[in-house]
Amino acid sequence: MTKKWDTTLHIGFDDTDSLKGSCTTYIATKVIERISAKVSFLDYPRLIRNNPNIPWKTRGNGAIALTLGVNNEDINSIVSTTTEIIVDLHQNDSETNPGFVAVIGNIPNEIVQFSILALKDIISISKAKTVAEDYCSYHYTIGNGRGLIGAIAAIGNRLDPKIEDFSYELLSYRVPDSIGKKRQVNSKSISQMDKKLSPLVFNNIDEETGKVLITPAGKDPVLYGIRGEKPEILLEALELVQVTEPIDSFCIFRTNQGTDQHFSHSDSYIRNFSVFKGKITVVEKPRILSGGHLIFKGKVENSNRIIDLAAFEPSKKFRDVIRKLMPNDKLIAYGGIRYKQEFETFTIQLEKCEIVHISEQFKEESPFCPKCEKRMISAGKDKGYKCRRCGYKDREIEKIKTSIKRDLVKGLYIPPAQAQRHLVKPFRRYNLPKKEDFKVIENWYKIYSTG
Repeated sequence: MTKKWDTTLHIGFDDTDSLKGSCTTYIATKVIERISAKVSFLDYPRLIRNNPNIPWKTRGNGAIALTLGVNNEDINSIVSTTTEIIVDLHQNDSETNPGFVAVIGNIPNEIVQFSILALKDIISISKAKTVAEDYCSYHYTIGNGRGLIGAIAAIGNRLDPKIEDFSYELLSYRVPDSIGKKRQVNSKSISQMDKKLSPLVFNNIDEETGKVLITPAGKDPVLYGIRGEKPEILLEALELVQVTEPIDSFCIFRTNQGTDQHFSHSDSYIRNFSVFKGKITVVEKPRILSGGHLIFKGKVENSNRIIDLAAFEPSKKFRDVIRKLMPNDKLIAYGGIRYKQEFETFTIQLEKCEIVHISEQFKEESPFCPKCEKRMISAGKDKGYKCRRCGYKDREIEKIKTSIKRDLVKGLYIPPAQAQRHLVKPFRRYNLPKKEDFKVIENWYKIYSTG
């Protein structure tokens, strides 16, 4: 029998971690554990990745939202419990500024629009505070309140299956005594899991190098995270990955990772730290910078603005494609915009690209002498050519133009998994059937310890 609830409660929080430790998703599992007896989970916890170009983000600029069926008399208790856990478990340093919000009932359209903006642009703390005060039932901050931005955006980004693509991630967590030590996860079992469950899991292994990608390197409590298309598949993956250290807990999140959601709402206007998607005409051949990075100049189609575009060294074979670009080639560029003070210019840091036009290129050479067939040389500016052998001169003769065969193919190009940002849609997710809905399965989270 389905339990009846008075209303829906949406809670969101962000910026509880730093590079020194903690993890917003881990805090979510502790909230879930404490409030589970009082609520019905109407959705998986949502892990929402926002604009990846934000300069003060920690890792993947991810925030958490919970959508809950609740009774009115329990709302204050749920809100206070959540804030207490955030206060207790957030990383307490100057770089961490947690924010928490709650909305009772329907989500206002202003919050939905805020969430779209958060995917592609910079949002000020003052704007977030205004939205929280005007449209949220509760809000709470520590520090300067920057975490309100992600908290509000996570609530507004519902990942409606009728509108948006989504994926899942199962995150497992370490017991407190293991945090900071080397993670004890069997790499071979990860590779075997990936082969068995492909294409319903993705970005576990880097295809080019074989590097394991599911285990982070920092001091946060995450042991590993497996991304996939179905919750049931992730539970199967959990059984296949072998570890030799205790697990504190695991939780399945519904997420916009691997969906290109930031590009679906972006444009080709040039703004610092924004997300860019637009047509580019190559102006100059790419050049190599120190460290192996590639950079070239392109013209933005909708504005005729000249801008730099860059492919960084970790993108490996993706750079090999970019290196082959020539003037007048056209591509749809996807990436983040940064203003480079030292060059006084904006740069699109490419996350992927689609080559849509390959220009014809020519090699020009001096003509052959029509009398002796020897290669001629220039007779001087505007004086045509002369032959060294027979002395023949011709002011009208032109250079020989020969078409160059281009070793480049039109199509979509994406860096390897190890160089992909969380939101970028990998090749493995293309051509999969669209998800029409989602169902919250049993055993989507488990707490093994009470530490």
